[in-house]
Formats: sequence, C-alpha cells, structure tokens
Amino acid sequence: MRWIAVLVAAFVLGACGDWNTGQASSVIDAHVVRVVSQSTRAAGQPGLPGQPFQTVEIQLDGSLYRGDHVTLEWGGRVALNSNGLLRPGDHVLVSQHRGDNDTREYAIEDVVRLPSLLPFVVVLVVALVAVARWKGLASLAGLAGSVAVFLLAIVPAVQRGEDPLIATLAGALAVLVVAVFVVHGFNRKSVAALVGTTACLLIVVALAALTLSVAHITGLGSEEAVFLAVGSAGRIDLHRLVLAGIVVGSLGALVDMGIGQASATFELAAAHDEMRGPRLYASALNVGRDHIGSLVNTLALAYFGGAMPLIVLLSLGNVPLSLSANSETIVGSIIAVLVASIGLVLCVPITTAVAVVLADRRRPAV
Repeated sequence: MRWIAVLVAAFVLGACGDWNTGQASSVIDAHVVRVVSQSTRAAGQPGLPGQPFQTVEIQLDGSLYRGDHVTLEWGGRVALNSNGLLRPGDHVLVSQHRGDNDTREYAIEDVVRLPSLLPFVVVLVVALVAVARWKGLASLAGLAGSVAVFLLAIVPAVQRGEDPLIATLAGALAVLVVAVFVVHGFNRKSVAALVGTTACLLIVVALAALTLSVAHITGLGSEEAVFLAVGSAGRIDLHRLVLAGIVVGSLGALVDMGIGQASATFELAAAHDEMRGPRLYASALNVGRDHIGSLVNTLALAYFGGAMPLIVLLSLGNVPLSLSANSETIVGSIIAVLVASIGLVLCVPITTAVAVVLADRRRPAV
C-alpha cells in the first residue's frame, strides 16, 4: 500500500499549491504532437550500448504561450531505453528559460506518469469493496487518515526544524489509532492490538537509535539527503530523520502483526470457552509463530527490492566490496530490516499477552 500513499500524497500536495511551481524552478504542461525523428547516438565509451534519442514536436498546454508548437530533443541528455521513448499524445513537463537575444528556449524535463496509475487505483478500490466489503472501505478511510496525519502534521513539523523523531512518533501514534480503530472498530481486540503495537514500536525506536549510533550513521549517505541538508540550510537533523524513517517503515508491518495476533487470540477464545490463561496464550502464540516467518521475509524483500539497482551496481565490482558494503545506504537498509524484524518478533508474545488478559476479562469465571 506504500505506493498508494505516495500517490495520494502527491495529489494532496499538488492541491495545496501550484502543481508546476517549486522554490527553485517551474515547469509547463505540454503534450507530444508528433515524433519528427528517432535515432541512436553512439555511446561515449567503447563497449557501451548506444543511447536512443528523439526529436519531437510538442504543444504547450500552459503559460502565456499556450498553444505554441516547439520542436525539442528528448533523450540526448538523459539515459533512456525503449520504454522511455515518447509517442504522440504523451504528456510531458517542459522548462523554459531565456537564451541569447531574449529568445525563449525549452527543454523536456520529464514525462507525466501519475495519471497512468489511476486505472490501477480504481481496480484496487473495486477489489477491496468486492472482497472485504465494509472492511475494504474502512481500510481506505484508514489510509486517507494516515496520509493526512503525515502530510498535515509530520512533514510540516520536520520542515520547521522540529525533531523529526518526536514529530514522527506523535504522528505514528495517531496513525496507529486511525489504522486500528477506524478499520477494526472500537473493541477489546483493537485495544489489545493498539497496546501491543505501541509497545513494540517503542522497542523499535530504542533499538534503532542504539544501532544507528553504534554504526555511525550520519543520514548523509545519499544524494537526496545531501540535497535536503543544503535545501534546509542544516535545520533538519538528518540522523534523527533516518531514525524516523525506520519508525515509519516498521509501522505497517507492526500494525499487521498486532491486529493479526489479537484477532487470532480472540477467535480462539470465542471458539473454545474452556481455553483460558496459559493455554489460550500458548495456542495463540503458535499461530503467531507461523505469521512471524512470512512477515519478516516480506519486510526484508520490500526493503531490498527497492535497492535492487544499487545491489546490482555493487555486484559489478567497480568499487571495492569492503567500501560499498559499508556504505550508509546498505548498512542503513540492513539496520532497518534487523530492527523492524526484532519488533515484529516481540510483537507476537506482547500482543498475545495483552489479548489474553482482555479476552479472559470479558468471560465469566468457570
């Protein structure tokens, strides 16, 4: 669901201001009218494949010069493969600046991609409603609430220079309440899941803080982090921002584990009236053990799946393995997986214990 949250965030941020205007630059909407020519430019180094490029005619869809037709090159300054080539009707984002003799010069900055995702969002919504009914609609409401918390509370707080960890923890607790009670209702099962997940989230924070300190993680291990440090004039603590990112990355899996374990405990209690205390705890714990293996594996694959280009780059051996393997990017991902996995494992016994106590309290003594 992470990409859905990113998509919603993009639209919300765009609705709050001018979609095409940033603090450092701006772009203009345009679309491709026709492809004038297409060829391949020889690579700069022997043995490398040639770089495809196109000459396209575009029509401006914004600015004072709306309707003007401009012929531009696409691909000459960026690495492209066949999947990046343009076709008539494709929408692009174009920059404009003044050249010699005050002439207008344009360049294609990127392709407009977000609208292509909308049909898949519709399919997801239909599938949720068809399979999960009201639970599916509740999950969408929970997602909307979570995105709102991060965009309207956490991001502005970090931008103002407040402690990223404190802001993220406050937002994470709000997201937990939304995700648990909105989707699953206000009941003992939800309370058990909330208590267990919150406890494990605090454990994740403590372990992540210790591990990041021991591993000398500065938060400046990527180009994006360096750009953020420069753009914010150093007011954002990037080390704490890495810690906050681990909290956010762990949150979804912890909620999943907490809800699943609380649900399993209460279902066992409802199906077997004689099952109480230690016996109920042992049975629910067995269910959780099966869940642990799949979720830890899912978490690791999610983290390393996003780092596939970097992993393949390291495998080429251009940089000594000892240097690349100790980079902040690689070590940071490993730390995130390790800490989140520990939190997931501990979530099972902790949530199960809370759920057993609450399940036993609602039943009369035998």
